[in-house]
Amino acid sequence: MQHFFDLLMAIFRDISLIDIFDIALVSYGIYRALLFIEGTRAFNLLKGLGIILVLLVVTKDLDFNTVSWVLSNALPTGFLALVVIFQPELRRALEDIGKGRFLSEQAGSEDSIPELTEEVCKTIEACAKKRIGALIVFEQEIGLKDFIDNGIPLDSKITSELLSTVFMPFTPLHDGAVIIQGQKIAAASCFLPTTSNHGEVAKELGSRHRAAIGLTEITDALVFVVSEETGQISRAKGGKLSRGLAMDRVQKLVAAAFTRVSRSRRLFARK
Repeated sequence: MQHFFDLLMAIFRDISLIDIFDIALVSYGIYRALLFIEGTRAFNLLKGLGIILVLLVVTKDLDFNTVSWVLSNALPTGFLALVVIFQPELRRALEDIGKGRFLSEQAGSEDSIPELTEEVCKTIEACAKKRIGALIVFEQEIGLKDFIDNGIPLDSKITSELLSTVFMPFTPLHDGAVIIQGQKIAAASCFLPTTSNHGEVAKELGSRHRAAIGLTEITDALVFVVSEETGQISRAKGGKLSRGLAMDRVQKLVAAAFTRVSRSRRLFARK
C-alpha cells in the first residue's frame, strides 16, 4: 500500500497546472463530441471502432499476430469510412462550431425559437377557431419523464401540421396531452393528474383544464388548453388558470417558455 501511495505522489509531483488544464480541455472536448453524436448513426459506428481498438490491444498482448494484423489494417479503414459515410454530420458539426453552438446545449439554439413559436401558435389558433380541444405542455426545470413515459413517444420536430393532426378528433392520439421537451415533441396522448382542488375550479371546466391545473400544481410546467366547447384559450401555471387569452399574449408566453428552457440548458447541459 505504501508503494502505491509513493507511486501516486511521484506522478502528482510531475504534473503541472498546464498538464491538468490540458487534460481537462481534451476531456471536455471528447465529452461534447460524444454528446453531439449521441443517438446518431455515427455513435454506433464509433462504438464499433472502439471495440476494434480494445480487441487490437488484447490481441497484441496475447501475441495473436494474424488477428492483430487484420485489426490494425481494418482500423484506419474504419476511420476513413466514418469520414466518408457521415460527411453531412461532420459538415453540420463544423457549421455549429463556427456559430458557437458546439459548446452549448444540443437541444437547440435560440435562433429557432421564433419559428418554433410560430408553429405552436398556428396550431393553437387553428384549434381555437375550429373548436378542437387541445392540451399542450411545455416542460421547464422539473422533468416530466413519468408523464412522457405513459404516452406515445414521438421525439419529433415541432410542426403545426403534426400538432394539428394529433389533436384532430377521432384520431388515436387525440385524447391526452402533447408534451414539448426542449425543442422537440417528446410524446403525445399523455395523461396528466387532475387537480386536487376541485372545489376551486369552475364547474364548467372539463377534464383538460383540470388536468392542466393538476400538472402545474406539482411541477413548474407551462400548459395551454383549447376548449372544444368555446374555442377559448387558457394557460395553466403554478396551479392557476388564466382564461380567454388573446393570440398575441399566447405568442409571448410560448416564446418565453422556449427561451427559458434554452438558456437553462445552455448553463446546465444535461445528457
